[in-house]
Parts: sequence; C-alpha cells; structure tokens
Amino acid sequence: MKITKGRIIGVSILFVLFLVFLLLSTAVKYWINKNSKELVGRKLELTELHFNYAKVAVRVVGFKLYEQNEKDLFVAFDELYINVSPWSLLAGEYAVSEIYLDGLDLSVIQNEQGFNFDDLIEEQEVEVNSVDIQEDKRILKFAIHNIEFKNGALRYMDTDKDNEIDLKDINLALPLIAWNNEKSEMGVDFSMGKEGNVYISADVDHATERYSIDLGVSNIDISPFVAYLKEYMRVNSLQGKVNTQLHIDGSMSNFKDVIIDGLVKLNDFELTDEKDKRFVAAKTVNVNLDSINLGSSHYEIASIELDSVELYTALNTDKSNIETIFEPVMISDSLLTDSIVIEEESAPLYYQIDTLILSNGFVEFEDNTLNRKFVYSLSNMAVEMGKITEKATSVPVKYSMNLNGSGNSSGKLNFSLINYFDFDFEGKVKQMDLMSFSPYTEYYIARPITQGKFNYSCSIDMTPTQLTNQNNLRISEIEFGNKTKDPNTIKTPVRLALYLLKDQNDIIAFDLPVSGNPQDPKFGVGKIIWKTLMNFLVKTATKPFGMLGSLTGTNPDNIKSLPFNYLESHVNDIQKERLKQIAKISKKKTELKFSFTQETNPEEERNLFAIQECANLFYKNNGQGEISMKADELFNWARNNIEFHSFINQALAPINQDSLISNCVKMIGEQELDKLFEKQLEDRNSNLRNYMKDSLLLPIDCFDVSTSDLKNISDQQKETNYRVEVSLK
Repeated sequence: MKITKGRIIGVSILFVLFLVFLLLSTAVKYWINKNSKELVGRKLELTELHFNYAKVAVRVVGFKLYEQNEKDLFVAFDELYINVSPWSLLAGEYAVSEIYLDGLDLSVIQNEQGFNFDDLIEEQEVEVNSVDIQEDKRILKFAIHNIEFKNGALRYMDTDKDNEIDLKDINLALPLIAWNNEKSEMGVDFSMGKEGNVYISADVDHATERYSIDLGVSNIDISPFVAYLKEYMRVNSLQGKVNTQLHIDGSMSNFKDVIIDGLVKLNDFELTDEKDKRFVAAKTVNVNLDSINLGSSHYEIASIELDSVELYTALNTDKSNIETIFEPVMISDSLLTDSIVIEEESAPLYYQIDTLILSNGFVEFEDNTLNRKFVYSLSNMAVEMGKITEKATSVPVKYSMNLNGSGNSSGKLNFSLINYFDFDFEGKVKQMDLMSFSPYTEYYIARPITQGKFNYSCSIDMTPTQLTNQNNLRISEIEFGNKTKDPNTIKTPVRLALYLLKDQNDIIAFDLPVSGNPQDPKFGVGKIIWKTLMNFLVKTATKPFGMLGSLTGTNPDNIKSLPFNYLESHVNDIQKERLKQIAKISKKKTELKFSFTQETNPEEERNLFAIQECANLFYKNNGQGEISMKADELFNWARNNIEFHSFINQALAPINQDSLISNCVKMIGEQELDKLFEKQLEDRNSNLRNYMKDSLLLPIDCFDVSTSDLKNISDQQKETNYRVEVSLK
C-alpha cells in the first residue's frame, strides 16, 4: 500500500492526540498538586488521576486536602469515581451513571471564631439587575444513578466545649435521583462511638410529595452530648446507650406534617452533678410511640416503662440540689420572661399516654439543714398509671414502696385533669421505723428516737366543694433516748407526755377526721395533718411518769427515784412510801415492769466505810459497842474528835501526815474496803427486793433490782438513789 503524505499527517495527529490523552491525567494531577494553594488556598495532594475517555469517567485516588497549617488533614478519601452519560444531553438531560466514593475522612473543627472550613467559602457580592431577570419556566432535567459512599468517617470537634463526636463506617446507597422519577430510595448506615450503629432507610414519593424514613439506632453513646447539656444544667457527666426503631412519614411541601411512631429505648442512663455525685439514673427507659403528629399537635404514646430509676435529692441550707442543677435554665427563663410573646396555637394540643409503669424505683432524700445529716430512701418503688389525656376526668394510679429498708407503703388514687379538686385517695403506711427520724427529733426536741413503729391509713374523698378525710394513726413501742446537746427548737416539756397517749399495750392510736371546703384559701389538709403529727411527736417524747403518777394522784417526781443515805442498807421510810405508790400502779397496770437501778458515789461511800470501820475499832478499844451514826454525823464526829485522830496516828505510827480519810483507808486496807462496799450494795438490793416481794406482795416478774456500772458511772449519776425505769414485760 502506498503511503501518502496525507496519511502520514493523519497518523501523526492521531499519535499526538493519543499522547495528549495518555499524559493529560498526569499533567492535570501535577498541575493541581503544584498550584493547589492558588486554586483553593490550601495544600492539596492527589496520588492518582485517571480519565476514561471511552466511558467519559474520572477516577481520583488518594485525595488529601490539608488544614491551613499544612500538617493536619481536613478531608481525604481513598477513591472517587464519577461516570458521566454524555449521550443523554442529546435528549436535553444531564445524567451521571455512577458516583462512587470510598474512604471519605472529614474532620470538622469548631471554635469561637467559627469552623475550620470558613476560609474555603468565599463571600461574593452579586449585583442583580432586576430588568434582566426573566422567569425561566424550563424544567431542569437530570438523572444521577448508582450513588454509593463506603467506609466514610466524620470527626466533629468542638474546642470550646472540649467535645468530640466520631462517625465511622459511613455507608450510603442511593440508586437513583432524577427529575422525573416518581420514587426514590436511599440507605445510609454508619457507626458512632465504640459500639453505636445507625441505619437509615428512606423512600421518597415525588408524585405525592411524601417521604417515609425508617431510623434504627443501636447502642449510641450519649456521653459526648454532656458538653451541650452543661449550657442548661450544672452537671458533670452523662452516660447511657440509646436504641431506637422509628418510622417517620412526612410531607415535602409542609415541614410540619410529620408523623412518628416506633420505640425509643435508653439503657444504663446516669447523670451526675458538678461534684460527680449521681443525681438520676435508670437501668432502662422504654417509650413506645403510637403516633406523634407534629403538625396537628397530636401526641399518642402507647406506653412508658421505667426500670430501676434512681433519684438522689438533697436539701441544703441555701437551696436543694435540684435547684442548683437547674439553676442555668431557671436564670435563662427568668431573663426571657419579659420578651415572651404568647402565640395562639394553630391546632389544639392533644396528648394521650395509655400506660406508665415504674418498677424497682429508688429515691434517696438527704437533709443537711439539721444538726446532723438525715438520709432516707424509698426502694422497690412500683407505680402504675392508667390512661391519661388532657381531658381525663379520672386517671387511676397504684403505687407501692419499701420505706428505708423497714416498713412499706401502698395505695391507689384517682385524679382529674379537668378539675384538680376532683380527687380520691386511699393509702397505708405499715411498720415504718421511727428511729430513722432521730435527726429531726434531736433537732426539734433534743432527744433521739430509740425505737418505735408507725402505722398510718388515710382516705381522701374530695370534690370541688367538699373534702372528707379520715386519718388513722397507730404508733407502737415508741421510746426516746436521753437529752442530747442539741438546742431545743421547740420549748415544750415533752418528758411527761409520752404515756398520756399510750395504752396498756404501749400503743398510741387515734383517729383524725378532717373536713372542709377545698376552695377556702385558708384551708389546707396537709397543714392540718402535719401539724397534728408534729404535736404528737412532741407529746410522745418523754418517759411515762406523768401518766403513771396520775393513776394514783402521786407527784411524778416521787416515783422516778428512791433516795437513800450513804452507809444505809435498809429500806427507809421515804423509800417505803414511794414503793407503796409504785405497787398501786403495778397492780393497775399489770403489763408494766419496774426496774430499780442502784446508783451511788463509790469513792465517797468507800471513804465513809473506812471512817466507820476505824470508828468501830476506836469504840472497841475504849470498851464500847459499834458506832451508830448517819453518814453526815459520822464524818463531822471523825473530823472534830481529837482522841479519834490520836488513835489513828498511833495505829499508823510513826505519825502520818496524810489526811484523815487517807489514814483510815490505809488502816482498813483497800481489799477489805472493797469487800465491805460490795456487801453493802448487795444488802441494799436484797432488802429492797425482799420488801417488795414480802411486804408489798408484788410478783417477782413485776420488778427487777440491780446495781449500775459504778466503774463507768457518770458524774451526773453519782447520787445515792435507785433510778426507776418502766417498760413492758
């Protein structure tokens, strides 16, 4: 074949075009890498750039766009592939047959100046000539097929709040977006945090202009959002995992037309205050949304289930912990009060909750306003509330709980949201331990409660014009301890009041009926009940001698103790008279048992024994019998008798310069004095015991006689007497 000049030129042109097309992608990549700062204002790198001329496609591999510091990455991806369909232009349609993006890694940073991409967005002023504006009624025809994003990642960092949110493994699949497509489908899934996953499936119906979205969330960690919660609450940490299965239907033409249903679940929730103390927590919170219509303000919730909810409240001298935690939002609300404009709602509000169930709830209350801290807990709380709507006339509620580990409470009630005065209630408190409330009784009456059980039943039937309230209180075996150093807030003599209310079984029981008009501004059921209860606690704070004395017309002080003299072992006349009164009380109140505890000053009485024994030796030495004097007379005689002093000094010759008492103790001896003193104590007890048994004919189970712990006795108790106490057998 003859090669002509024209063929050579044609082949050369083709060869040149081939080289140009072959090297064009490399040249473009080189030019972009070299001039990136002039192009976008930042350093940009491309590892590979390929043009597919047959498919009219471009492939970018190893894309990296850096931050302004040219060290940290702003955005990068492993591969981007775009395949254009140019032949669709013949039909007046812009079309892309495929968009594929793999390994997108985007880092968004926000600080007080703005975002890390603000420099990439240039603000341009556009001058618009209204004369040249003509309405373009042509329809833009487009079609984008097979959009797919894989293995994406997004990191959002808020430096002001030191908070970071990571989205990983982002995948998106969108088969088609087109101008004339009646329906579109899209699927997105990504991971968030260590365990969280999000799945979104969307269908768009262009013909009806409605969309449908299925949103699935699994184990999303909510802790990163505490940084934003701190703007409204004084908290330190937020924990929990969110799981959802929601279905959303909405309109593309009316953004308010949105209907939501599905399940929202929160697991292992915990919120701590600024001191990192737990404020509220829950094992699980399940909310079953039946139908939430934002446009029509129609909210229907099938059920709310709360499991193992914990709430910790504290009352401090200045404010409660709840007020402290919500202080930021309270301040914000108060500042906005003057600027609030009340707008008429476009649609009436309707809400409905079919059931609300709380199981295994726990509430702890701490009162730091007393002289010592009071802590009380309600545990194993169970609440079940029936159907509630904004127009409900009778909402049923049942509840039960344990009271601080001892006792329980349960009840049921019905209330109306139309008229708050339409209310009925029945509740009981069983075997509540009153000892737990000692911090309050110490604060108000300076005495702790050492024992006691509280039982209470209450019924309330209230209408807008009439209230009928029955209260039955029963307190058993309540006892108060000794006076504390707390200053008395209530200046009331409570020691003589306890047994005025107690019956023969050590039980205080009374009914308190209350009635009146609830709409009377001066009427308050809670105030009446609480005031009566507080008066009751004040009255029941003392020992029963006032009540016991009234049984026989005896001064209560005369039966609280049995005085005796030092060195005296027989039952004296004063003791006999008081014991006769006690015997009368015992025969009337056979369930009582009296305890007589001997108290004395062991040092002084032992010293008097030493003087008495030395005086007996002195009398015997002079040929006389034993000395017979009372303690005071004996001491004065020994101190003023010179011959007795000489007798002691001769017995302890050479002359001793110690005191008279010390010399007498040395002369008798410590061991001998101990024997004499112990015998004296036992003789007193024996004589008292025999007198009550033989002379007063009291059964032995009605009394008990003993000696106090004289080795550890307090100075206040070092008086010569029998301390009398009473208790049930």
